[in-house]
Amino acid sequence: MDTIAPLLQLDQQCSTWANHHSHSCNLIASLLNITRQREQTLAQLDQQSTPSTSSSSSSSSLSSASTGTSKAPLLASRSLQLLIHKQTLEIESVLNQLYDALNTFKKTVQTMAALERQIEVTIQRIDTSKLLETIHLPFPSSSPLSLSPSPQTSQPLSSTVSAAATASPKGLTRAKFSSGPSQLETAEISPLEVLDWVSRVRAMYGQELSLKESQIHPGMVSLERFESLQELQRSWGLQRRIDFGLEQEIVERIKAYKRVREFSSRT
Repeated sequence: MDTIAPLLQLDQQCSTWANHHSHSCNLIASLLNITRQREQTLAQLDQQSTPSTSSSSSSSSLSSASTGTSKAPLLASRSLQLLIHKQTLEIESVLNQLYDALNTFKKTVQTMAALERQIEVTIQRIDTSKLLETIHLPFPSSSPLSLSPSPQTSQPLSSTVSAAATASPKGLTRAKFSSGPSQLETAEISPLEVLDWVSRVRAMYGQELSLKESQIHPGMVSLERFESLQELQRSWGLQRRIDFGLEQEIVERIKAYKRVREFSSRT
């Protein structure tokens, strides 16, 4: 099984997410700016719509004299109403673009899930003895990854390892205590490790997608609180559910394997 190709596909999906996330951050900034302008326009309209107390006690002669000048505030009020309508339409447009971004995020997670299922099927077709040979490879001591399934690891990974060990315990012991692996063997990435990585990355991006879907909703078009959008912008940009250190770990392992393979081909 070519273990590098699916990892490169995974990295490509992470890059796709990052590009669309950058675009969505710009949309959030636009939404913030339009909302600020809309709040200011609403404040101006409110000031013009509130009559002064002194005007109610004016004489009829003064009222008739000011009939000509009263048209100006009326026209200004209509202009502000039209501006508010335009700003509301702009907010709706930005929200629709954010919905499109969410759909792109969803497709990215779905592609990751499909890749995960593909790897699971491939592993199930690998001969048990050959699969056991791939798990004798030592991991770097500094690496936080192991073959032990994490809370985010899908069930097929743990069941595959368990089934393999049960089917051939002698093979597992022989693989575990084999000595003197070559540098290329040490740098190789096992299919089970690939599945572990893909499962964990898919899970964390799925969690981030769920969070973003809960933050963007149709009711936002009527929002009049600028502070709530500021909080949305901070939360949206942080992406707390994504462990970028894990992504970097995968990239570094791919680079290490390619360097060792290139060196081994020269010797």
